[in-house]
Amino acid sequence: MKISINSQPKDTFVDIKTVCLTLCRSRASIYRDIQRGDFPAPYKLGGSSRWRMSDLNMIVCSQVGG
Repeated sequence: MKISINSQPKDTFVDIKTVCLTLCRSRASIYRDIQRGDFPAPYKLGGSSRWRMSDLNMIVCSQVGG
């Protein structure tokens, strides 16, 4: 199941599962890129990690555009 980048409002906070599905990447590769500074760190909400959908949209656009 793929999630369209337009199916959610821009600044919705999404979980790691949604990040992985949106970018077609594994959980391990996302966290590895965070450690290297190549991917935005998550926002901590309660005890969980969340990313802004607008950040994911920018990543997708940069991959498609260049």
